[in-house]
Amino acid sequence: MKRFIACCMLMAVLIVPSAYPMMDLKIHHEDEVYQLLRIHSIPVDDMVLYYADIVGGHPGIYLDVIYPLGQHALLETNKITYEVLIDDLNLYLSENTQKYHTFTEMETFLENIVDTYPSISSLKSIGTTFEGNDIWCMEISDNPGIDEKEPGVVFMGLHHAREWPTLEICLQLIETLTSSYGKNDSLTHLVDERRIWIIPCVNPDGFIYDHDENAGATWWRKNRNYFEEFNTYGVDLNRNYGGSCNGDPLAMWGSTGMSHNPTNDIYCGPVPFSEMETQSIRNLFLEEDICSTISWHTYSELVLWPWGYSLGQQTPDDEYMAEVGREIASRITTQDGTGTYTPTQSAGLYPTTGDTTDWAYGYYHYVLGKPLFAYTIEACSSFHPDEQFLSQICKENVDGALYLLQEAENISALIPRVLPPTLSEVGVEPEGSFVITWSQKNPKADATFYHLEELSNLYLSTDSCETGDEAWVLSGFSKTNKEAFSVTLSYTSGVKNNAVTTMTLKDPLYVKDEMVLSFYCSYDIEENFDKAFIEVSVDGRTYDVLDTFTGTSSGWVFKDYSLEAYTGTSVIIRFRYSTDSLTVGKGFFVDDITPVPLYRAKTVLSETISDDYYLISFRPDGEYFYRVKGYNEAHGWGDVSGLTKVSVQVTNNTPPGFPRISGVSQGRPGTTYEFTISASDDESDPLYYYISWGDGSTEEWIGPYDSDEEITIDHTWTEKGDYVIKVRAKDSHQLMGDWTTFPLTMPRRTTIFSLLSQTFFLQRIFSNLHFIW
Repeated sequence: MKRFIACCMLMAVLIVPSAYPMMDLKIHHEDEVYQLLRIHSIPVDDMVLYYADIVGGHPGIYLDVIYPLGQHALLETNKITYEVLIDDLNLYLSENTQKYHTFTEMETFLENIVDTYPSISSLKSIGTTFEGNDIWCMEISDNPGIDEKEPGVVFMGLHHAREWPTLEICLQLIETLTSSYGKNDSLTHLVDERRIWIIPCVNPDGFIYDHDENAGATWWRKNRNYFEEFNTYGVDLNRNYGGSCNGDPLAMWGSTGMSHNPTNDIYCGPVPFSEMETQSIRNLFLEEDICSTISWHTYSELVLWPWGYSLGQQTPDDEYMAEVGREIASRITTQDGTGTYTPTQSAGLYPTTGDTTDWAYGYYHYVLGKPLFAYTIEACSSFHPDEQFLSQICKENVDGALYLLQEAENISALIPRVLPPTLSEVGVEPEGSFVITWSQKNPKADATFYHLEELSNLYLSTDSCETGDEAWVLSGFSKTNKEAFSVTLSYTSGVKNNAVTTMTLKDPLYVKDEMVLSFYCSYDIEENFDKAFIEVSVDGRTYDVLDTFTGTSSGWVFKDYSLEAYTGTSVIIRFRYSTDSLTVGKGFFVDDITPVPLYRAKTVLSETISDDYYLISFRPDGEYFYRVKGYNEAHGWGDVSGLTKVSVQVTNNTPPGFPRISGVSQGRPGTTYEFTISASDDESDPLYYYISWGDGSTEEWIGPYDSDEEITIDHTWTEKGDYVIKVRAKDSHQLMGDWTTFPLTMPRRTTIFSLLSQTFFLQRIFSNLHFIW
């Protein structure tokens, strides 16, 4: 069952939101009568029903929504056609409660399976919830708990508390696999040649609250994590996963198809994987070798596969994954018996981010370098089917699951993409010649050759937004003169509705000891609906959220974050801003970001390396950074690795000589004077100059310039006084020479004392002339 969908059409079509400022139909009131409506002829892309709870639908044909009886006028006024499927949902749900297992009955069922079939089943808790309930996982295999390198498959039910049939499907799958072992050859083969994990109830707290305690009267969706500051419960677990990992900001957790409002049914949580339930599922996927998964939801009779965030984007395995999805769908008969389930890409229903299948597929493909096909099945054609339909629904969904188990062997044999290789550390190199080596993280990718790049001449700066923006990839962010912390410009997120904008560091930042990321920001963001993020990534695929911003900053504020956890690695910094379809403020502004890396030299050493090493020769003193990526025929170039640093300290290098400086030694305040500077370097290395003008202003390491190249630079002193210009040079290996000083006076000495001296001198001349005369 799905989400409250923020959409422009209800802002434009259902008059204006300000006409109903206090109404929020996601908050279910006990004295309100709710109905299940089917709304026809509404394009999904229009994101129509901001105030409705979408629980099902058919792509491009209709949407089924939960709607308060008293708000029908909003639909009728705007000529939106609908039909009533269920008059009173509370009554309907309470009548059906007894047909479904309670949580305790589910536990008893699982314990009986293990007692009856101990050789092929084992039961363990993969985690606990906020209320202390176990998240039970049943493993079915001929040797449970032993990794025999067999294809692993995970089946999950009840991410959403009110989707009771999904628990029943999982229990039916467990019953079918265990009771048929040794009796049915094909099912016996699947148990012998697969590792199968089944989690019937991902969300125990929510299920107990909705089904066991309230007989469905709450039709609760989320878990039961309590947020004291908002006096509300719950996170939508199927919006709390870490995004698709494919590099598209639209596909990130917290970007689209969810809400940042804790009272909303599709609240994605404060950060990705904030919830104990999603952490438990994530850990299972990281600890075990899995090649396929199904997560059951209700309802709509659909078989869905990634991507779920955009219908215009397909996965690298879309053709094969869609083929498998169609085969699964063809094995599940619809509830009315007239056909089979409809196969479609997930985003065809409506866009979402942070869901299970996008994360599972993307994380395995891009981060772990393994094939994994992930499916969501929207079972049933009604909210909670009557008992007469439940048996057929469970049996037919099990048939679809068995097909995926059969296909798992072929899926697991797919050639994965080449992961970023692991570079060996070199450290300090005294001779200037060394070997860069690396290893392939996923040898099954079978890289054909490698691409090696050298970055050098690193300059770390503070980006005040006044010069070029070559350090950033701007996607929706831009420069503005509307606000600035320093000088005249800052970066701004923009203020569009339903937008995700980003500002991403172009080159990686190599993190040294005690390095701190800092910036100034100012923001006016619709509180708890829109959000800005500062994020850091070591691979460009998965991002850690350092901080989030919402509400109003009331001016510029300073932010700083220790990067100690990333010391010795290279990271990508990203600012991200996400808005819904309602109010937007002035947006997010950022200025004076430090440190920002600029590598003045980037050289591709080779892109056809067939070995896992490369010889580097004759490098002069300095810091050098290397990164590598691999290629295979199946997926082309993989992602580039992080940086490894090499410090070259050649012993025969000498620092630059004393700088030479020429120019006026006396002058007037307010007048600009030119000075010529040069220095010699025995190795003819490029030179940089640091100039202190003696009045508190400096030129910090300008260059590079050739050895003995004369440069001209000017300066203006505004106050009277005696000054000393100080200049020193360093070469491209960061080796610095000594200071040269150059005194000067402001103003030029045209004082009374000087005039008197000149008068006395003339008197002496005239006196002598008179004597001779």
